[in-house]
Amino acid sequence: MSEGETVTVRTRRRWPVDEKLRIVLETLEPGVSVPVVARRHSVNANQLFIWRGQYQRGELRANGADESAVKLLPVRVEPPRAHSEPAASGKELGDAQPAGCVEIQFPGGTRVKLWGGVDEKVLRALVRELSRPC
Repeated sequence: MSEGETVTVRTRRRWPVDEKLRIVLETLEPGVSVPVVARRHSVNANQLFIWRGQYQRGELRANGADESAVKLLPVRVEPPRAHSEPAASGKELGDAQPAGCVEIQFPGGTRVKLWGGVDEKVLRALVRELSRPC
C-alpha cells in the first residue's frame, strides 16, 4: 500500500429485531412494493424477503416479547340478541346478513364473522395472525 491510499473495510450491519419487524410490517401494507421499502431503509431486497419469511413463520419477534405472553384464542362472534330471544343457529338466521357484516373463510375451514364497524388495522392484524401456520 502506498502513502495516501485509503482502505475501506465493509462491516456487516446488525439490524435490531425491533427495526426488522417494523420494516417487515411496512411491507405487509396493501400496495406496498418490497424493493421500494428495501431501498428506503438501505436494505437488500433479498434480505427483506428473508425477514418476511421469518416473520410469517413466527421466527421474528420483538425484543423482550415473551412467546407465552400473547396467545390467540378461538373465538366465535355472533350478532347481539335480545335477552328474551333464544340463541339462533346460522340456518335459523337465513341467508340475510346484517348490515356491516364481514365474513372470512380461511383455507382449512376456519371462518370469522364480524358485525358492525370493523377497524381496518384490527382486521388486517386478525387476518395476518389467522393466516399464519400453526
